[in-house]
Amino acid sequence: MQPLRNLLMALSRIPPLFMLLIIVGLALTVSMMVTNQMKMIDAKAELEKERIAHDENLTAGVVFATKDVSEGEVIPSDALESRNIPVRKMPADALSSCSLAAGRTAKYGLSAGTIVSQHDLAPIGVSPGFESKLPEGMRALTFGVDNNTSVAGFVVPDSRVDILALVGTAGDTKAYPVLSDVRIIASGQSYQRPPGQTAAVPTSCVTVAVTPEDARKLLRAMSASKLYLTLRNEHDHTPVATTDISNLFAKAPVALSSNTIPLPPPGPNPEFVLPTPPIVGEGATDSQGQFAKGPSSNYEIEVWSGSKKDVLSFASH
Repeated sequence: MQPLRNLLMALSRIPPLFMLLIIVGLALTVSMMVTNQMKMIDAKAELEKERIAHDENLTAGVVFATKDVSEGEVIPSDALESRNIPVRKMPADALSSCSLAAGRTAKYGLSAGTIVSQHDLAPIGVSPGFESKLPEGMRALTFGVDNNTSVAGFVVPDSRVDILALVGTAGDTKAYPVLSDVRIIASGQSYQRPPGQTAAVPTSCVTVAVTPEDARKLLRAMSASKLYLTLRNEHDHTPVATTDISNLFAKAPVALSSNTIPLPPPGPNPEFVLPTPPIVGEGATDSQGQFAKGPSSNYEIEVWSGSKKDVLSFASH
């Protein structure tokens, strides 16, 4: 507290006019510092505007496809063209020279007028085949279709469909979804979607990618019903409830063997009575001194079910 008290005493000795000059000087100093700081901020903002305006006008060369190239096809040089576009519109992996794409294999289909990027090209020395269409853990399965069951030929590779089974006849005919949101990986012998094609391509078979379990369900449906495809929107992956076709057929009862004797229905406190067959005593003889044999007889079993009596007979040997 003593230093503060000394400072106040010292200030009290300063003349008022001199104190006023000190205050004004401090105010001017702070004002100049704030003004300089604002000028620096304005200068940085102006430089940023100039940089943005420069980038707006800055262009660079990229490679465009001048005609359609199918998936797996070698890209010819006459299908490529270099054009300048604003740098801000360039894809991160866009090719800058036609020589980088000519002679390479298209990993995906290229459409005319699109920018060719590095991800559109298959790795050097690797040619994509039909197996590349199958994700890991999936299986390819082919089954027959016609114009009616395949949406008039508009089902093409990479289409998404539901598979329905038609069972029964006449008024008992019913349709059941067997598989939902299945990807078509081949139509007939083609496993590539033709770029830009709008006309339907009729086919006699399609190949789908399914799990091993779904493959077994589909095989059972193929053998027991007629299959129909319903085409989905390419962005629609909403599942539908499906059923196993084998659950739609009643199982035949197990036939009893002709030698099986059916037992009577169970009742309260069943009693089984087994009569004792006659026993020939050891050393017993008949009138001629021969050992006597017991008379041939049948065994009978009495089966009681409540107050009801049943008798089962068995021939003795």
